Amino acid sequence: MIHLICPNPAIDRTLLIDGFVKEKPNRPYELKEFAGGKGFNVAYAIGFESPDVDFCVHTIAGGRNGELLIELANANKTKVELTRIDKNTRVCNIIMDTHLGDTYPIYENSFDLNPMLLEEFTENLKKKIHKKDVVVFSGSLMKGMPAEYIADFIKGFRDEDVNVFVDTSSQALVHAYEAKPYAIKINDEEILDLFPDLTLDTIESYVELLKSERTTDIPVFIITLGAKGIIAKMEDQIFHIQAKQVQAKNPIACGDFFLGGLVKYNCLQSDALTTLKKAISYSTANVLSWYPELNQKDIDAIYHSLEVQKYK
Repeated sequence: MIHLICPNPAIDRTLLIDGFVKEKPNRPYELKEFAGGKGFNVAYAIGFESPDVDFCVHTIAGGRNGELLIELANANKTKVELTRIDKNTRVCNIIMDTHLGDTYPIYENSFDLNPMLLEEFTENLKKKIHKKDVVVFSGSLMKGMPAEYIADFIKGFRDEDVNVFVDTSSQALVHAYEAKPYAIKINDEEILDLFPDLTLDTIESYVELLKSERTTDIPVFIITLGAKGIIAKMEDQIFHIQAKQVQAKNPIACGDFFLGGLVKYNCLQSDALTTLKKAISYSTANVLSWYPELNQKDIDAIYHSLEVQKYK
C-alpha cells in the first residue's frame, strides 16, 4: 500500500477566463473542481493509467466542503483515510487567463493544526501503515508540525522495511535527509537547504554530488532542474533526462505528477530508466493542460522523445 500524506487539503477550482479584466465581471467559460492538495495531485498521477497499484490519501477535512472533497476523490477512484474536523475545508481558486497565459492563484487559509489534532491524525496514520508499505510526504510541512515530523516516521518504521519518499524543503528536509529516507526528490533551489557549501551550476556538478558519500545511504535521489530536466541517482545509476521544450499552459502540480509517476513505477519494480522516464513524462504532460490532468497521447509522445544521458 502507498500512503500519501496530505493533512492540508482543499477543493481546487480551476476557472478558465478569456482575458481577465479589472472592475468588470469576469465570467469563466469553463471550470473544473478537484480534490486538491499535493497528496491528491500525486494520487491522480498514480491512478491515471494501468497497471493499478494500491494507494490511499491520509487527510484532515470537515464541513460541506469536506464532504465534497471526498466525493471528488471517490470520483477519481482515490481512497481516502479521513480524520474529521468541525471546520469547513478550504477552497482554492486558480484563475487561468487563457488569452494572456497568466495565472491568479487565490488560496484560502486553512484550519489550525493544534497538538491534539496532530496527535489524532498521526495515530490514525500509523495504524494503517504495515510492513513493506510506502509512505510519501510531498510539500512543506503544515504549520503546527514539528520540523522532525518526517524524520520521526523514517526512523520509526525503518525496522518494518517501510520506504519513505520525501519531497519537502527547509528544516524538514534537513532532518529527513539526516534520517536517511529511501528517496528524496527536490528541486535545484531546495538542494541548497542540504548543501549550502556547494556550487551546483552544471550538470556535471550535480553528477559529482550524486556520486559522493553525501547521497550514498539514500537509494533514490532526484533533483529537478526545470527546463534542464532532471538529474537522478537510482539503482546505483545516474541519469540526466530532459524533455523537449513545450508550450506550458499551467505548471501548477507538475512536481506532484512527477512524484506520482516515480512512486508508482518504483512500486511496480520497473527498471530505473523506465521509472524516471514515466515520471518526467507525467510531469511534462501535466503542463500541457489548463487543469491538473493528464492525456495518454501526450505521455506516450513525451516518453519516446526524451533525451537520456547515463553516467558511470
